[in-house]
Amino acid sequence: MPQRITAPYVVSALFAASSLLTITLLAFDPEPFSPGSATLIALGLLAYTVIALVGILLVLAPWARWLALATTLGALVIAAIVGFDLALAVASAVVSLTAVAGISGPWLTLWLRRRPGTGPEPRAVALPLLAVGTAPVVGFASWSGLAIAAVVFAVLGPVGGWAYARALRWGLWVLRLGYPVAAVVAATQVGLAGATLLVLYAAVVVLLAWSPEASRAQRPISARLPAPRPRRRTQ
Repeated sequence: MPQRITAPYVVSALFAASSLLTITLLAFDPEPFSPGSATLIALGLLAYTVIALVGILLVLAPWARWLALATTLGALVIAAIVGFDLALAVASAVVSLTAVAGISGPWLTLWLRRRPGTGPEPRAVALPLLAVGTAPVVGFASWSGLAIAAVVFAVLGPVGGWAYARALRWGLWVLRLGYPVAAVVAATQVGLAGATLLVLYAAVVVLLAWSPEASRAQRPISARLPAPRPRRRTQ
């Protein structure tokens, strides 16, 4: 029982420390990223950290474990790109590796739900999470500097994802129609590698937005009106 109670908080603390160290690294020494790109990456890292922590500690959702693992691996990649000649980058990498071991280990198994809940289907859950990731993806794709079109695309994804998660119908249509247009325009403002990253990422988000699961998640659950009358039993 003590392990069940303690392990999630220890793992979550390591995960949060990994993200905070990486965000601090981007704030004080963002090279080779431009300040604007580093800001987008840091904001995306912060958003994913908060979502994953809420998912682990409050919702007990299995998907939060995978989100935390992906976020921590992203922090490791950022530390490697910035360079291990900085003490802060080394500290970020060490804590991140420790957090990866904690998240991947069996210590969260008893804490998280073993069966899926009655909420949205996996694709409907993945859609807003990937939409939020538009900001850091734009940061990586346009690491040398941000164009206005890239900033618009970076903002449009999280806004659409937030609206969709709030069951606002316009959020789904933003991700279906406005999002791909913004992605194509932003792709014309970056290099070939960055444009490929933006287009491929946008394609995944748009495919999820057009999936039947995404539509079903926004349909209100209500009983038929009028309610069916119970049949009387005949002797």
